[in-house]
Amino acid sequence: METQALEKSQRFTLGSGEISFSDSLARKMNYIIGGLMMICSLYYIISYIYEESDFNYKIISGLLFFFSASIFLFRAHFELSTSSKYAPHFRISTKGIKIKTGVFKKSILFNWDDIKKIEIGYYLVGIKDKTGIQYFSYKTRRETSIQIKRAIKDMAIQKEKEVEDLSRR
Repeated sequence: METQALEKSQRFTLGSGEISFSDSLARKMNYIIGGLMMICSLYYIISYIYEESDFNYKIISGLLFFFSASIFLFRAHFELSTSSKYAPHFRISTKGIKIKTGVFKKSILFNWDDIKKIEIGYYLVGIKDKTGIQYFSYKTRRETSIQIKRAIKDMAIQKEKEVEDLSRR
């Protein structure tokens, strides 16, 4: 049912936060760093095995490099991907707004019929529905934040919902 509600929609992936380079470059850099750390991990572990010595620092270093590489590769594949369902994103459609602000957070779907008011601020979206108002803060690039706000405003105006701009107070 959730996929039917979001058939014709705009998806905005939040990406890696406020950084000076593009999200695709950040993703590639995470893959490169993770790959290099994985190579270092293999080097330390293999050299530990073949030297047959008592250098425990090599096995510990190898495991630490492996763990660090796993974090970089996980981040590149899940958090920075534009198509991953686990990546933080906003999805705005004619049926509702779907918000996911973190990799380990659940996504929340608001139907336009339930929304009474939308508040938009600096890296903040507030949605007032039948249960009350919920605020969602997020980290993304400035351009992406502007695109998200415009898409929400345009759809809210189309659906005749009240929009308040908190950044102009």
